[in-house]
Amino acid sequence: MDRAVSFYRDIVGLVALTTSPIFSFFDLGSIRLALNVGDAPDPKTTTEIVLEVDDILVSYREMSERGVSFLVEPRAVMADGTRELHAAHFRDPDGHLWSITGWT
Repeated sequence: MDRAVSFYRDIVGLVALTTSPIFSFFDLGSIRLALNVGDAPDPKTTTEIVLEVDDILVSYREMSERGVSFLVEPRAVMADGTRELHAAHFRDPDGHLWSITGWT
C-alpha cells in the first residue's frame, strides 16, 4: 500500500483523502479512487472500482432486484470515529470487481 500511495499521491499527483495499510482513498473530483489490499474478496484481482452511493441499503436492494449478484451483503469495512463505511461487492459480466459503498 505504501508504494501505491506514494505513486498515486507523489507521482500522479492525486489528493489522498485517507490512507491506511488496507484502504486508501484519493479524490478525483466527482470520483473516488479506492485502493484495497489484503481484504479483497477474490485474491486473483487487486483492482476494484468503487461507487459511493447516498444510501447503500437502498442501492443494494434496487441493484439486487435488477439482477446484480452480490458477493457479500453490505457490511462495515472502515470507520472514521463518527460513522462507518459499508460496502458490498459484485462482478461485472467481464469479471471486474465493483463495490458500492456508503457512510452510515
